[in-house]
Amino acid sequence: MGELRRRHTPLSVARWASRRAIRALSTWPGIRQVHYALHRWEFLAGRNDSGYSGVFSSVEEAARSAPTVVTGYDQAGMADLDVYRHANGEFKPMPPTEYPALFWLRPAIQEGARRLFDLGGYVGHVYYQYCGYLDLPDEFSWTIYDVPHVTEAGERIAQERGAKHLRFTNNVAAIGEADIVFAAGSLQYLEEGFLHQALREANKRPPHLIIHRTALHPTRSFVTLQSINQRSGRIAFCPYTVAHRERFIEGLQALGYEQIDAWTKQRPIEVPLRPECYVDTYSGLYFRLRT
Repeated sequence: MGELRRRHTPLSVARWASRRAIRALSTWPGIRQVHYALHRWEFLAGRNDSGYSGVFSSVEEAARSAPTVVTGYDQAGMADLDVYRHANGEFKPMPPTEYPALFWLRPAIQEGARRLFDLGGYVGHVYYQYCGYLDLPDEFSWTIYDVPHVTEAGERIAQERGAKHLRFTNNVAAIGEADIVFAAGSLQYLEEGFLHQALREANKRPPHLIIHRTALHPTRSFVTLQSINQRSGRIAFCPYTVAHRERFIEGLQALGYEQIDAWTKQRPIEVPLRPECYVDTYSGLYFRLRT
């Protein structure tokens, strides 16, 4: 579920420029069809890494539209920590866009939080990147919830790296044991309302919610299909949920949470031929449980 980085090359920049030119002419007769045909070819061929196609009413409908039977992250080849590392094995520097989440995570731990639930935390890349900036107590537990293929790979990597704080689970009910819920770049790979439902059914609501790198739209919610190039060269297709921002926030407020902060990350979502679905930035939010 972790967010894979875009790779920009002269060829990709040229493709981007050509697509912009076609969009500018999209009102001309026949150009709209050319735009869609060009996009669809690139999307199916994996030429447009992290591209999007189509708008659907549900995750199931989006999955059925995929050109392959296997979709999503619960498959071999999708659990790859190397996308976050240099060729020498060292982690790439933490990008500046991570600092707002770190800003709120650090004091929560200093105030006594000892159990973090990393919702869709992939194989632990946030833990590995953040550890150099956090003074985690020995008893601190960082539990990652993800799909089985990913958690199995995460457990192997954690053992190899001696990551003593890391735990992995496929049981979302463990959210009720946490002091902090952390969701970074993961909610878009789940049904809209997944987090709200998990919190509603939890035996205890965690005091801190840190939502980071999350796709939210100002006026609508929808599901699209995302293409991702795996390092193996295969192409994966994932249903991708974009939630209605106001409904998302109000749903958490109804569960007793107060919004403390908000921030953005510059990264657009553009579904060809659906301008009403355009999103210019990803969202970050910090909530505390009202006492």
